[in-house]
Parts: sequence; C-alpha cells; structure tokens
Amino acid sequence: MIKINLLGEDTRIDHTGLLVLIGFAASLVLLIVVFFFMQQSITADIIKMSDKKGELEAELARWQKETKAVKDLEKKKKDLKLKLAVIARLKRSKIGPVRVLDDLNMALPERSWLTRIDAKSDRLQIKGLALDNQTIALFMKELEASDYFNNVDLVETKLVDRKGVKMNNFTVSTRVNYAGKIEIKKPKEKKKKRKA
Repeated sequence: MIKINLLGEDTRIDHTGLLVLIGFAASLVLLIVVFFFMQQSITADIIKMSDKKGELEAELARWQKETKAVKDLEKKKKDLKLKLAVIARLKRSKIGPVRVLDDLNMALPERSWLTRIDAKSDRLQIKGLALDNQTIALFMKELEASDYFNNVDLVETKLVDRKGVKMNNFTVSTRVNYAGKIEIKKPKEKKKKRKA
C-alpha cells in the first residue's frame, strides 16, 4: 500500500544565514564604534595640535619682534657710527687747513721764501725761492716728516737773479691730507717671564 504523507517530514530550519547576518551586523556595529573612538581621538589630537600651533605662532611673533628690535638697534648703531665718523672727519677738516699751513710754515727753513701755493683736490704745488739747493732739500725733508704731507716731489729748480742776488727758484709738488696721518696702534706684546 502506498502511503502519502501530506504533512511532510520533519524539516529542520537552517539558521546559518541568520548567524552570518547577526555576525555581519555585530561587526558593523563594532566597526562603527571603533571609527567613532578613532574620530574622537583624532579630533582631540587636532585640537591639541591647534593649541600648540597657536602657542608656537605667538612665540614666533615674540621672537620676530625681538629680532626686529635687535636689527633696529644694530642699524641705529651703524648710523650713529657713520655720523660720528662724519663729525670726526669734519672736525679734522675744520682744523686741518690751519694745521697744514702751520706745518708748511714750520717746515720752511731760513733763507727760503714761498711765492705761491696752488691747491687742487689733494695736491699742493708750492713755489718759492731759496739761496741754495741744500735749503730746498731740507724744506722737502721737513715736509715729508709732517703728518699732513706725503709724496713730496721736486718738480723743477732753476737759478734766477733777484735784485742782483742769485737764487734758486723751485717748485715742489706734494699730496696733502687735511685729516693728518692715521696712526694704527699695535697691540702690546706680553713680556715672558724667565724662569730662574
């Protein structure tokens, strides 16, 4: 006899799909939680970095102000040195011509006379009369020894008759420095003690 079971056999329900779906949902929730905490951590780091950046920018601005102040002071110091140098040069130039003429007068030996002085820039051409060549040589030597004259050269000398007296007419060329010679001070050397 043929039996037909209209109710069917006992079938078991397969829950593996549901477990996969629950696992997927749980991992998605876990992933969202992890991303949330990572985002919170990164946001906190960004805030800390922004605060640190603000502090560093404030410190940089302070240092820039200080370096600007130092640069301004150095510029003022340089300007002041230039002004002081100009003032010193003007002072020397003010008394320089007087000193040059004084040294010229002191260098002129007896038995000699100056007849003309021509000045062009830093050169002087001095014309005069002397009784002999030794007097001219002495005059040139005294000029060279002065702080205001250097490169003293004899341009010409010739014998002339002045009111019955034979004299040497001379022309001397020289460089003149109205500020005088600049002395360079050498550092003092320390004396070594001898051991006894």
